Amino acid sequence: MPEQRVEDAISAQSSAKRYLESKYGVDKIKRVIFSALARANTISIRHSLGGIGKNVILPYDLDIYCPQNIFIGHDVTIGRGTVLWASSKGKIIIGNRCAISTRVCLITPTHDYQQLPISSVGINRSISVGSDVWIGVGAIILPGVKIGNGSVIAAGAVVTKDVPSNVVVGGIPASIIKKIIRN
Repeated sequence: MPEQRVEDAISAQSSAKRYLESKYGVDKIKRVIFSALARANTISIRHSLGGIGKNVILPYDLDIYCPQNIFIGHDVTIGRGTVLWASSKGKIIIGNRCAISTRVCLITPTHDYQQLPISSVGINRSISVGSDVWIGVGAIILPGVKIGNGSVIAAGAVVTKDVPSNVVVGGIPASIIKKIIRN
C-alpha cells in the first residue's frame, strides 16, 4: 500500500511537471524557481547580518562568514560571487551608497607567516569601507584596510594598506593612480 502511494505521488508530480512545461516552457519555470530561491537566500542573509541599511541589493550567491560582524549602510549594491569574510574579532563595515562589483573579496582573518606552524597564529583585523566607494570586479581587500570616502578601487586590485578619500587605486599591491577632484 505505501509503495502505491509513492508511485501515485511520483506520477502526479510528473504530470504536473509536463503540464507546466507545456504551458509555460522549461526556461520560464527554471527562472521562476531560481528567482524564488534567490529571494529566500537574500532574506536569510539580511536577517543574519550585524546591521543592514535600506535599499541594499544583495546577490543570491553572496558568500559570507561570521555574518554578525558584517555591517552594511544604506543604498549599497553588492555584485554576484562576492565574499565578505569577517571573523570573530574582525568586522567588515561598509558605508552608504557603495557599489561593490562582482567577485570582490573582503577578508579580515590572516596568519603570521613568520610563526610556524602557520596555522598556530590567527590574526584578525577589521575592514572599513567609507561612503560613496566603488570597488571594481575581482578586487581583493585584505585585513586591516580602511578605504576613505569617495574612492575607487580598480578591477583586480589587491589592497594591502589604507586608501585615502577621493582617490583611484589599482594594481598589485594597489597604489594611488590619481586623485579625484569633485565639484
